[in-house]
Amino acid sequence: MFLQKITYNLSLLLLIGSCIYPFDPPSEDYENLLVVEAFLTDSDDAFEVVLSRSIPIDTGYNLPEENALISISDDLGGIYDLYEENPGRYMSFPDFTAQTGRIYRLHIQTTDGQQYESDSVFLLETPPIDSVFFRYEERVATEGEKNNKGLQIYVTTHDSKNSTWFYRWDYKETWEFRSKYRSLHIWEDEMVKDREDLIYRCWKNYISSNVLVATSNTLNEDIISEFPLVYVSNSSDRLMLKYSILVKQYALNEESYNYWKELEKINENLGTFFDPQPSTIKGNISNINDENDIVLGYFDGSSVQEKRIFISKGEYPSIVTPNYYAHCTDTIVSYFQIRSLLNEGYMLVGEVGTNTGGVAYQLSYESCIDCTLFRNNIETDF
Repeated sequence: MFLQKITYNLSLLLLIGSCIYPFDPPSEDYENLLVVEAFLTDSDDAFEVVLSRSIPIDTGYNLPEENALISISDDLGGIYDLYEENPGRYMSFPDFTAQTGRIYRLHIQTTDGQQYESDSVFLLETPPIDSVFFRYEERVATEGEKNNKGLQIYVTTHDSKNSTWFYRWDYKETWEFRSKYRSLHIWEDEMVKDREDLIYRCWKNYISSNVLVATSNTLNEDIISEFPLVYVSNSSDRLMLKYSILVKQYALNEESYNYWKELEKINENLGTFFDPQPSTIKGNISNINDENDIVLGYFDGSSVQEKRIFISKGEYPSIVTPNYYAHCTDTIVSYFQIRSLLNEGYMLVGEVGTNTGGVAYQLSYESCIDCTLFRNNIETDF
């Protein structure tokens, strides 16, 4: 989740040492703060709350807050409990669906008996996305790197009622990837058999983790035009065959916009002593019995609007993508040599004909054949 990344960055602040001695910043006095991630929508998906604890700078893992009691209440007196699906990850039951125009509040009780509540949140209505589109762009890379060519993805939206003004987006990327060799056979029980599983064609997903917010409150009309979401560079494997991006849009109030904007600044500026040093960003969740107990996080909500686009190879100028299979070679052997090569880490591709009309067998490295080593071969909505 995004806020876990921000919290990690807030704690991390790992600083490059001088030319003489590295500097290891002390972590004895870090604050063990509750971190809350919760954004409520009218989606049919379950409402999710992620609880964790802030971590010291020399810790490289998240500390989930387990066994908490979490509920959400509404302005009609309804109270809906959440259950813990995974450590620190809590989900609503199917009987709960949020509605725009209603008011909600989040309630948390941790295992040490501390009780937390959010401010009341009015579930805003989000206007539709007008368009999601791309442009081919070339970018000059930093020193020591190659220039990038790729696609800049943009979103445009507006509110004809002039009542939103503050927006946030996230996105999910999905792209297709194929192995160098398509394996049609397997070696099983000392025999060559037909392969039944699909390991040649795979898909990979990535969910955005950066802050994407914008406001139109300085304009006469509530319009966000061509907001840049993500740059898809040819240095990645995303543009190998077919790429898709699902964009989700949320309405914010001014207070929550300011909160996300501060998170954006911290995420972009962390790095060295010369960057602005982070401070605790006050959210809208507090300990009801201890005003000095700082909570990281913000409970907010709105309806969600979605738009997906597909981009196939050939819809943009030809660009050179990395050669992912530079290490891939194959070898042709007889039936009786298959076992020895399998023992050396090779994998069977399949049968091939010979000049004499016989049958031989092609083998290569597993990483050149089985795309499921790195990706998912279950076809998605993509």
